[in-house]
Amino acid sequence: MFRSALITVVLALATAATALAVGEPAVLASAQIGRLHVVSSVQASPKGVDLLGVWVDESFPCTQTRLLDVKGSVDYVPFGQSGQRVTRKKTMRVANCAEGGPNTGFTLTAKGIGYGCPNGRWKPGQYTFVTVSVDHRKRLKAVASVGWENRTPC
Repeated sequence: MFRSALITVVLALATAATALAVGEPAVLASAQIGRLHVVSSVQASPKGVDLLGVWVDESFPCTQTRLLDVKGSVDYVPFGQSGQRVTRKKTMRVANCAEGGPNTGFTLTAKGIGYGCPNGRWKPGQYTFVTVSVDHRKRLKAVASVGWENRTPC
């Protein structure tokens, strides 16, 4: 079940990434100990980014929950200037068997974190998007990280 769910998530991210007009990045990372999988994802869009995590273990029912730390960060370096970083972190009790893949974390808008043009799109510059998901019990960590250069002017 996990392999098919993971394949579905990878295909969905790949499809979404190719559908984006200016090539915003998408990446998925998975870590495993035994049957426990921790997954992190980054999926950027023209006006925002999803920084999400989840855990899956087929030996437990879907009603089982675990504590999961999800930390997301966006680094922004305007061309020829100093960089800035926005970080969010939360610990949540998350259910097993996420249907559509990573579902716990943050949806940030470019404008909402101060990196948006007046129309809401990402400002020109270099970006690094990172999601770190950590299971409390086993300390298993999955890190999804991707860099992106946006040359589209406001």
